[in-house]
Amino acid sequence: MHGHSGVMIEDSLEEARQLRDASVQRGVTAKPIAARHIYKIYPEAGSEAPPDAVNTLLGACSACNLHTAIALVSKMKAMGILASCNQLVMQPTVALERRRQQHSRQQIAFASWPPSKDCSNTRCALGSTSAQAGWHNLPSDILLQIAAMLPDADIHVMACASASWRDALNRDIRSMAFTWAARDPRNGHLCAVNGVVHGAACIFQNLHNVVLRRATHLRDFALMALAQANGPRLKSIDLSGCQLVTDRGIQALTSSCKNLDTVNISSCYELSDRAFESLGSCRSLQTIDACGCERLTDIGLQALAENAGKLRSVNLGWCEGVTEEGVQSLARCCRQLEVLDLCGCVKVQDMGVVAVALNCKALRSLGLHCCRRLTDASMAACALKLRNLSSLNISGCLSMSPAAVQAVVDVNPSLHTCRSMQRTVIIGGCLALLEVLPAM
Repeated sequence: MHGHSGVMIEDSLEEARQLRDASVQRGVTAKPIAARHIYKIYPEAGSEAPPDAVNTLLGACSACNLHTAIALVSKMKAMGILASCNQLVMQPTVALERRRQQHSRQQIAFASWPPSKDCSNTRCALGSTSAQAGWHNLPSDILLQIAAMLPDADIHVMACASASWRDALNRDIRSMAFTWAARDPRNGHLCAVNGVVHGAACIFQNLHNVVLRRATHLRDFALMALAQANGPRLKSIDLSGCQLVTDRGIQALTSSCKNLDTVNISSCYELSDRAFESLGSCRSLQTIDACGCERLTDIGLQALAENAGKLRSVNLGWCEGVTEEGVQSLARCCRQLEVLDLCGCVKVQDMGVVAVALNCKALRSLGLHCCRRLTDASMAACALKLRNLSSLNISGCLSMSPAAVQAVVDVNPSLHTCRSMQRTVIIGGCLALLEVLPAM
């Protein structure tokens, strides 16, 4: 128990103890009132219900909802009913959690059925009601229209409900988000994401887009199962915030899913250069978000750049192990870059940005926030070579002069610092740059 709610529960339990003691002292006079009240809320106990009936009631009630049980204790206190606080279960989610676990196991078990070839298998994981009602005979186009209006969690349940439904959904569902399966352990729930994802690998095998954002308990084995099930059909995956995914999981992903073009692994703190080396095997990769991957160094970035030359958008924000050498390799190998975020890459110096300006002429967005080693040389190269910039973040770059930044703004008409519109030149923390004006 934590915080204020824990204090309230302890106070209520103390009240229950006082109620018990007071009832014992009152003796015979309180028994008729207690018996009548018990009969109303617990008819099976009979008119002469002993105190054990109250304890049984409290135990059953608190197993499902402790707050309800405590409220019941308070009502009993007013009636002078004998109640043993020892019967209050201090884990109110136990019964609910068991049902949730059973449901998850049921989903995975039924998901393991072999697909029906003629869609004649009408067994239902959730009972035979839908089969008896003829729901399994719905035309697939109607079924898909229904699925289009449902959240991903319900689509997952539909696929588990019958083999024919699963076949139809497997054929046509191309995108699935599993964020609903993640549970915050602070709320007392067990994380079901691994079981759900592993079970879904048996159901959805034609996915093009998968979202596992903030699935903080996702493990490599579940990711491997999903990757192997969908193989080269998978084009985009969002693993941002999956803090337990390791190099092994990414290696399995890239081994099975060679056609990935979009990967988000931001805040995946366990990933090292090995993961980025394996991502280089995805030759169609165009977008990668690696913000916060603290273990990435120039070695991993160079391996990625040399093999994934089609990259157009790269986010290396707060990858503090990256220096100008890694950025130079990226610029030389990935000349089609349009978006580059180096915010927080504190080791990057001018030569890295100069290489980007010289090689990546199509660059539209450049983030250099807190790259404090950069000077006017970086801006001079940008002013000389870049003409398509529509976003430039140089906040925290304290060594740049207004004249150097003004030169970039003058040759890129889409850049401005106007407050009445969304600023495209961000100069926060650089008071000396306040005089920079948009191009006329």
